[in-house]
Amino acid sequence: RLERRVVATRHGRAIARVGPSRLSAGLASKRSRAMATTCAMQEGSYGLGEHATKRGSCRIRVATADDAGTIRALIVALAIYEKEPAETVEVTEDELRRDGWGPRPIFRCLLAELGGVAVGFALFHDTYSTWQGRCCYLEDLYVDEAARGAGVGTLLLKTVAAIAHADGCKRMNWQALDWNTPALDFYAALGAARMDAWVNLRLDRETLPKVLGL
Repeated sequence: RLERRVVATRHGRAIARVGPSRLSAGLASKRSRAMATTCAMQEGSYGLGEHATKRGSCRIRVATADDAGTIRALIVALAIYEKEPAETVEVTEDELRRDGWGPRPIFRCLLAELGGVAVGFALFHDTYSTWQGRCCYLEDLYVDEAARGAGVGTLLLKTVAAIAHADGCKRMNWQALDWNTPALDFYAALGAARMDAWVNLRLDRETLPKVLGL
């Protein structure tokens, strides 16, 4: 409950003001509720919790700030799988903690665990469509090679979809490399539509300042 103190009176009525520290706590609480991650649970298909797989029980859970190191290690593994050097991954653990669990969180992340060890992740965030409204963007999904073939990737993808549905998102988007035929076939089997008519555009770290004349 926010603490209020009388700071003035107007027309015989006391005017209360919320103390700064309490106000900050209140805003943080609102942000926490806004970022709450929940969805329906269907064992073996999607949802937060334990699922039976070919490799034993797989736990899908929401990552916390303490998982930043694990998430970064999985991101590096993904870069190597995509035939990029580990040095390509510039984001630091501190940046992940700030951007995922700081005052203004901008992404959420799921971890998949087999035997208590994280073997995959899915990092996603909200986007907004001027035609449809709130949407979900799946930035990355990765499962360690040793854990593939057990349905872990399907659990992660469908759980992100379940969260997006629970959040009221109108659609869910993601990208795949054109040479990754197994992934493209998997997504097509799920019913995902290819958006070949759209061209991806980017201003990178070097070109972004140039646009601004810097």
